[in-house]
Amino acid sequence: MQIIKRDGQVAEFDPDKIYQAIIKAARTVYVIDDTWRQNLAQVTKKVVLDLEEAQIERPTINIIQSLVENRLMDAGYINIAEHYISYRLQRDLERNGYGDNIIVHLRFEQIK
Repeated sequence: MQIIKRDGQVAEFDPDKIYQAIIKAARTVYVIDDTWRQNLAQVTKKVVLDLEEAQIERPTINIIQSLVENRLMDAGYINIAEHYISYRLQRDLERNGYGDNIIVHLRFEQIK
């Protein structure tokens, strides 16, 4: 499968990049052990399945990010999702020249 990067280039899809981004976000919240690695690998697998089921010829990075965010929250990893989304938003700001002016940190609260 191929994806469309932010700059419009087409690249081969690499599920390990998803996994590494999730692990990076998780490390900001937890000490990651083998159990965490396995659980987060399952999240990655579900994202890959979501992409395959969507049958989008060339998904964009934004589509993939949304699937990751949804899967993290569906799995109950709210803190990891917060950090994953915050990092992605911060990077978007930096790419657009606002990184020095705005710092992103999200906090989700569950509605009862």
